[in-house]
Amino acid sequence: MIDTHYDLLTIAYVAYLKNDYSYLEQISKYFNDKNVTGLIANLYFMSREEMKEELHPNYYRDEVSVLEMFKKSKEIVDLYFPDTDILYSIEGADYIKDPNELEELYNAGLDSLIMCWNTKSKYASGNYSDQGLTELGKELLFKEIELGIGVDLSHANMRSFYDMVYFIKQEQARGKDICVYASHSNSRSLCDRERNLDDKQLEQIKEMNGLVGLLSNRNFVIQPEVKDKATKKEQEQEYIKHIDHVASIIGLDNVMTATDDMDFLRDVDKEYAETAIYKYNEVASKLAEQLNRKYGYETAYNIMNGNVHEKIFNKIRSKRNNKKRGEK
Repeated sequence: MIDTHYDLLTIAYVAYLKNDYSYLEQISKYFNDKNVTGLIANLYFMSREEMKEELHPNYYRDEVSVLEMFKKSKEIVDLYFPDTDILYSIEGADYIKDPNELEELYNAGLDSLIMCWNTKSKYASGNYSDQGLTELGKELLFKEIELGIGVDLSHANMRSFYDMVYFIKQEQARGKDICVYASHSNSRSLCDRERNLDDKQLEQIKEMNGLVGLLSNRNFVIQPEVKDKATKKEQEQEYIKHIDHVASIIGLDNVMTATDDMDFLRDVDKEYAETAIYKYNEVASKLAEQLNRKYGYETAYNIMNGNVHEKIFNKIRSKRNNKKRGEK
């Protein structure tokens, strides 16, 4: 499996702050055992209060730049996961100083960007606000497209989503080849959570030739009022329904899989840490078996590996490799 959303860079940076790499060692075994062969690894940013409470009191400090945090966490991930195919992402751009720092991050290895988390941002906003894409956000998005960074639409509120879609379509009409996707978003018609995508949003992603990573976290798979009553088998069945429904709109060749496994927060929030439907030590075998039965081997392989590798990994790397020396 290639996981299109996992907070591995954050895990690495917290390990660095604590000087405790035991959790990285634990999950690296799952990767080395080929349960997960590739992923989009995130360094994520929330509100200052949430970062302090959930991650580490020194996770974000004004005197340490996002660029420094990114370089350190990437260095650690590269050390612990040398055989894993990784694209590097930031989730929540609010602490990136400006489009110039984005270029520095790209030069340091940044491949993908989620413009906002749930909170209001100087660039765009998630579901804690009704603010859309700001003027500075348009500058950042333009720089993102110019550099060839993947545009990840997950977490954007409705207004920010459509503002970004409008901007992206304008740039596509000018001939820009943009790698666009929602890395960890499910169907809102099946699970009415604001972070999920409704059918009209999915149609917009299809029009942009984008992809969607279906998130195997029961909080975003099963309706809120029944999610804690569903058996493991029922959770798995509901997850497959999300794949089915999203594929009916954007096509099976544009569907991917994501975990957003939050087990590393077990010490802070044990209940939320146990919301993953497929754990890393079972995801490749169990999910693959279920998808093989439903779609056949070739389609199942593409959902779990081929689509994201061909349309995101290869595309982003090709843009980076094709840049001439000194070209921005």
